[in-house]
Amino acid sequence: AAILPELFPANVRYTGSAVAYNLSSVIGAVPASFVAIALWQAGGGNTVWVGVYLALAAVLTLVALFMTAETRDKDYENNVA
Repeated sequence: AAILPELFPANVRYTGSAVAYNLSSVIGAVPASFVAIALWQAGGGNTVWVGVYLALAAVLTLVALFMTAETRDKDYENNVA
């Protein structure tokens, strides 16, 4: 929860994190149900492919997390956009 707001300058932190969170929900969560249903139907009612899809989404999330810049030494006093 603390990683996302730290990615934005202090004067736009709340707006930046809110927009990023909500857009990621729309882009990531909305198609997930359609993909899961399609994979379930393609597998003849077997949920293995749905699990593979969710595992790949988790791996993609971890890759994105590891690629995120460290903000530990960032100056927040003069951090304005």
